[in-house]
Amino acid sequence: MNYELLENKVARISLDNGKANAVSTELAQEFMENLDRAKNEAKGVLICGHPGMFSAGFDLKVMATGPEAATTMVNQGMLLLEKLYTHPQPVVVACEGHAIGMGVFLLLVADYRIGAAGEFVIKLPETAINMPFNPTLKTLAKTHIDPLHHSRAIIQSRDYSPAEAATIGMLDETVDAGKVIDQALATLESLCALPAKQFEENKLFIRDEAIQAIHQSLHG
Repeated sequence: MNYELLENKVARISLDNGKANAVSTELAQEFMENLDRAKNEAKGVLICGHPGMFSAGFDLKVMATGPEAATTMVNQGMLLLEKLYTHPQPVVVACEGHAIGMGVFLLLVADYRIGAAGEFVIKLPETAINMPFNPTLKTLAKTHIDPLHHSRAIIQSRDYSPAEAATIGMLDETVDAGKVIDQALATLESLCALPAKQFEENKLFIRDEAIQAIHQSLHG
């Protein structure tokens, strides 16, 4: 994972840690530390992967080591989603390729999501791989994915192209692959120009019910 403070006070957080940009326990912890850093020195946050891949989800190597390590990793991932979802600053995702499983949920917790047009897959595979949605994931999926697509996206594990994903809430728009970062930065700059205190207040207000459900599921 890389953290860079750009000249316009945008914190660029890159998941570029390998071919799949998998979310491990360590990456989730470092990601949360970077969000705290951004809150102190930046105006907004840009999240990206690399061309062809945003994130394929949780690290399957950790899953294979046993239930204890897997549970620890998933728990850290849920805390990361909560922290992103409640982050006071604008958060924009540049999705330059595939987003699978946890990768999709990193999209859903952002304020705006820009995807690369092309032969990429946006997918929630949980049903297909015989994994349950925990309460945090259920809340985010039901809240942000178009209800008309709950059956196909959540129950049936359907593959969506970026263009299709932009019509159901997984993405907000798609652009040519080479323009994703520039468009994401331009969008983030426009969001950062809004009054910061009012942006935070309205963001937390509109997400309040989902935030409370997530908090209850993680902290009791």
